Amino acid sequence: MEITKKITTEDFEALLENHPATLVYFYQDKCGVCKILFPKVKELLDREFPKMDMIVLEAEQNRALAAQLRMLSVPGIMVYFEGKEFFRSNGLVTMGELQSKLERLYQMFFK
Repeated sequence: MEITKKITTEDFEALLENHPATLVYFYQDKCGVCKILFPKVKELLDREFPKMDMIVLEAEQNRALAAQLRMLSVPGIMVYFEGKEFFRSNGLVTMGELQSKLERLYQMFFK
């Protein structure tokens, strides 16, 4: 779900509470890598991890939340299961690394 407005910490925590498996994707409109990586991450979740939700946040618009979460560069990926952070990537991550991390966590929670 792409969120097009600024959200509070409370809103963010409520989203995590309502989605037991969540990948949070921080991006900026001017970030070329963000634009290239996003469809690949979305396709990976759709294909391999269908029970995982994706929350997409524009980092500049959500600067306070990004700072609070220590998400200091984009693209930024955070993976939560049952509201707890299990993985994060600040900046570039390879699709192989992301898939490997998600597979292990996803199997622990869903299989």
